[in-house]
Amino acid sequence: MSAELTLLFLEKRVEAARLCASITEPFATGSEPADGDSLAADFMQIASELEGSLAALKKLDGGLEKDRTLEAGDIRHVRGRIGTAVGEVARAAQDFAAQVRFFEAMNPNDAAKTKPALDKFDEVEKATRDFTIPEGPEEGAELAPADDTGLAPEHDDVDPMLM
Repeated sequence: MSAELTLLFLEKRVEAARLCASITEPFATGSEPADGDSLAADFMQIASELEGSLAALKKLDGGLEKDRTLEAGDIRHVRGRIGTAVGEVARAAQDFAAQVRFFEAMNPNDAAKTKPALDKFDEVEKATRDFTIPEGPEEGAELAPADDTGLAPEHDDVDPMLM
């Protein structure tokens, strides 16, 4: 339960960072007048949140195998959710990087102010590509034998799919 609760908070943290795009977009696109320093600070805060969330997701994924309270199905489920959250981090980083690039194109005098945030978003997005979640058994692992069909031995020639 602990891993799932931690994951829920991380998912909401990523979701909150993604929602910030709707706040920063009008300023980044020039629809609203923007102060380059304030926007750069906002972008850096969002980038730091995404970076922290990704680090926490990696730590959570690394600790799943050590958690003896989780069954194999629970681990697969949590890993699937972690993969989804990592994908959301990647999309958020890409969205914000696009906003920063647009802002820099529209405001070349303020481009130096937002460059560190752009670099951080690019780093976060690159780190998500390096993050892999193992799926299924390891290469060369022995699989458990399939359950028998439950048919009597004299009916072994009957295809259970036709029943």
